[in-house]
Amino acid sequence: MTYIDPETRAKAEAHGNPYAPEDIIAAGHELAGRVCRELQRAGLPADVKRPGAPQQPGAWVEVDDSQGQYAGGLYVRWSAPELAEAGMRAVAERQDPEAADWRHHAEVVVLMQTALIGILRLAGFSVVRAEEVDDIAKGDVYVHADPPSSS
Repeated sequence: MTYIDPETRAKAEAHGNPYAPEDIIAAGHELAGRVCRELQRAGLPADVKRPGAPQQPGAWVEVDDSQGQYAGGLYVRWSAPELAEAGMRAVAERQDPEAADWRHHAEVVVLMQTALIGILRLAGFSVVRAEEVDDIAKGDVYVHADPPSSS
């Protein structure tokens, strides 16, 4: 499977923004699939994020394939579209970044981050709060690597 079409890859490289090699991206998507399966085993909806796919409630696993930075890790984000929309609407209507609906959404994201970390660590994945690797990824989970091989 080709994750980045050759024309897109060539354009990005010409502008100094290379993608990771296909084999590295493929390894990331394989890891993402394993993470999704483990979250689904725990009873949570989980899927790999795809461009243009509608946001559904649950865990969205994202492989960062840009700029050659993928090195065995990926991001997991909890999606609660109904809560997010209510929070954004409350902030916009009231011009108040501390609106109760927004705080509610933010608290749910933090609670789910803790749950996701616990579930994935229990399964043997190396996981941290994403803020530890990317200060703008607040509320996300960063999965460093696969669980150890059982062979």
